[in-house]
Amino acid sequence: MTTPSGGFAAANLTWTKVDVLTAYQRITAEIQVRGHLRDTINDPEPHFHLRNISAEPLLPGAVPVNGVPEGLFNKALVGGIRTIDPEPQGPDQVLDLMRRYIMFQAGTFMVTGAAEFPKASEAAMHTEILLKGRFFPIVDATITLIGAAGKVWTQPSILVNTDQMLGVYLG
Repeated sequence: MTTPSGGFAAANLTWTKVDVLTAYQRITAEIQVRGHLRDTINDPEPHFHLRNISAEPLLPGAVPVNGVPEGLFNKALVGGIRTIDPEPQGPDQVLDLMRRYIMFQAGTFMVTGAAEFPKASEAAMHTEILLKGRFFPIVDATITLIGAAGKVWTQPSILVNTDQMLGVYLG
């Protein structure tokens, strides 16, 4: 039997509050993570569990959800995910970073902001660095919902899903 985080022991798991962006709703809930959200969301499991789920409809016809005890979500259909509270830096995190402007386009949303890369990396490798996992981070992000007037918000960071990507532009 595997756990929601790809088989890690339950003693190493914690519940972290997140926002999840889908094609038609913005979900606020708790996800079970081991270490950092990026590691959990990029593990090979196709689904993840949430608890204490509420959802704000983003498009007409979507139903609001409030206080649902638990749910199972398909990673391929999640556009973006972020922790509500900042995560502590990991011991292997590169500290000497450079930023590049990024625009991530998906079918139902767009995210602009900055992508961070090790200063020692060559610009020609940046796209490969971004695409090495299913989800990659954008910092100082502005999320714009396409087709939903007035649905724009800013976040310190968000992990966007390459399965949803139509295009990515680096400046």
